[in-house]
Amino acid sequence: MNYIGSFFKDIYQKMAGSCDIVDCCFGLRPCHQCIFPCIKKCGYANRTVFYNYDGTESVEPLVDYFKPTNSLATKNLVRGMSLDKAVLKKGLTAVEQIAAVINFAHENELRVRAVGTGSSWSKLTNVRDILMDMTNLDQILKAEPQNEDGSIYHIEVQAGMKLHDLVREIDVKYGMSLPCMGNYAGQTIAGIISTSTHGTGQDYPTMSNFVVEIHMVIARGIQIKVRAAADGEEDEDFESVERRINAAKYGDAPLEIHSTDVFRAVAVGFGSLGAIYSVTLECVPVYNIEETRHYIEMDWPSDKQTGHFETPSELKELASGAGRYFSFFVNPFPRKSWQDADRTVLRSVYFSGERTDETGSCQCDCCMAFQCCVCTGCRGQSACQIVQTDCAATCLQIVANCLPSFIPSFADCGLHQFARDAPYIQKWYNVLTFTNGNLHLKTAEYCIPVEDMDNALKDIVRIMQDYGKLYRAYTLLPIYVRMVKADDLYLSPANRRRPDGKEVDRFCYIEVSFLPGAYGVDEFHRKVEDYMFKHYMARPHWAKNHFLNFNRVDKLYPDLHKWKRVYLLFNSDGTFDNEFTRKVGFEDLRDCECSSEKQQRINCSHRETDQVSETVTQQPSRVNAAHAQDYQNELHTECLHNHHCTSNVSTVDAEVISSQPMKSAGDFLPSLTAENSSPRPANCRQHCLHHVNRTDG
Repeated sequence: MNYIGSFFKDIYQKMAGSCDIVDCCFGLRPCHQCIFPCIKKCGYANRTVFYNYDGTESVEPLVDYFKPTNSLATKNLVRGMSLDKAVLKKGLTAVEQIAAVINFAHENELRVRAVGTGSSWSKLTNVRDILMDMTNLDQILKAEPQNEDGSIYHIEVQAGMKLHDLVREIDVKYGMSLPCMGNYAGQTIAGIISTSTHGTGQDYPTMSNFVVEIHMVIARGIQIKVRAAADGEEDEDFESVERRINAAKYGDAPLEIHSTDVFRAVAVGFGSLGAIYSVTLECVPVYNIEETRHYIEMDWPSDKQTGHFETPSELKELASGAGRYFSFFVNPFPRKSWQDADRTVLRSVYFSGERTDETGSCQCDCCMAFQCCVCTGCRGQSACQIVQTDCAATCLQIVANCLPSFIPSFADCGLHQFARDAPYIQKWYNVLTFTNGNLHLKTAEYCIPVEDMDNALKDIVRIMQDYGKLYRAYTLLPIYVRMVKADDLYLSPANRRRPDGKEVDRFCYIEVSFLPGAYGVDEFHRKVEDYMFKHYMARPHWAKNHFLNFNRVDKLYPDLHKWKRVYLLFNSDGTFDNEFTRKVGFEDLRDCECSSEKQQRINCSHRETDQVSETVTQQPSRVNAAHAQDYQNELHTECLHNHHCTSNVSTVDAEVISSQPMKSAGDFLPSLTAENSSPRPANCRQHCLHHVNRTDG
């Protein structure tokens, strides 16, 4: 019987994954995504194009598209590479392949980006030269018990393994699980931790905090293993780490780094600090969850300006910690109450789960294969994987466009699919997961202190109503709200340190999603993000749709200067820079470093810093004397906390150029002089030249 169940389960999973073919034939999506399943298999002149998971962003690497594998590599890995014959004869392991490509990029001033399933936007996967697709690295490398009773395991898994596959494999092989997970299970492990993805569990921080150790390859092909210092273990300071990495060479054994400071930066690195090869996770014994799912109504104020809104006391109690696995959906369209026609309400469904020893429904292979009409267990009928196709979403979107007055009813219908009279008991990952990636939603999410939840939720609903009336652009999906515990990772949205200097113990995430093919999604998300930043200093989820720039990142993350040190060390030559790092201003951090080096050269040339101001003062048409004085007094770390860094670089560049002829960028960039032969990335030279031209012009 179990064999039959497994057979039909395999057939179902293949059918669920065949929605690409259905989409291709259906062709009803009102944008270019209708042909996405076809074009994602295509290339140009035998070159592969990489698409993010919904096809809205593409990457066309100019040098090569490289997929490291667990087989020994005996050929050159990318175009233009020429490895030693003895090395190729011996063969390169997976991590050696990654290191060889990154070292090749360093030697040729190329850019590299490691990617997984592309379950993100905001140009995280974009790269100019070499794209490394890590999805072939999907194995569990080792599992070690950490105590006598085996209640804690450290499991090392390769970066390209999908979360959906990992949770099932560690359950079957070791009887282990993660403390929690999110509702989407289609990401790779490295992608989850690199973007500080959170789960559904308010007793737990983001999933980056489940990491014990990260094995990665940084600039120049240097391998390192980073972990936080354990209790009683010496915590290595940054200066010591910096000396060791600068002394390391390509081909050396991995450096063991036990530094809490460095780990807090690496745990949320966006792929901008290096390429992750493997991650060691702390796992606990597998458990079941008993979850209740109920309708609830929230009174909605009739007065748009002064009306008071708050979530019901039942939800407040659950949000304060009464429900370990707690979240709720809200239909953003106010309706008349079913119980009292005089009340205007927002309809909602909440989920509250606790761990249990009960087994609930039968969990044999046969029943699991056919539960909920051939679904493996999930949160409600609408989470059925056969329903979760882009075809179904497209049909629903078209109907909504034709009948916009029915959109609130459509949203109510969706909520109805999640409600359940009886508790739902299943394995933890079957309870917490909504989708494995079949449905390509476009979503944005904002992290705020939990005490701001009521006001922020009210404001977002107001924005959705006003925006819809003004532009006739509506979402069919409800707002989703979850709680997480604060952490200390430097660029985690749930970092306990707030911009105002206060510390927060718990946060809530408010998610606003759109179906694929919806119109005007980016502009709506931008409007919500601008409002949330202005009124709540909300931190957008890194992996979801956002429009962050350096100014906002600088204001939102008080520990950015600590992350910056590791970024400049691990990505010293700009190998891992891309469109994302440019957009959010991380490359400007390197410009600050350039300006610091230039200051040292000027001090040596003029003997006394006062002469800089005097020289600049004599050339008022070229530069501003006040900027030069600011530059003298400004510490390097202060460049991070204001936006005069560009002006400072421009001022110094102009001074250097005016005092000596320049044949090339190398004449005034210290990184290209004889005393420092390590090449500076091309973008840094271009930035400096651009700043000089802007000042002179």
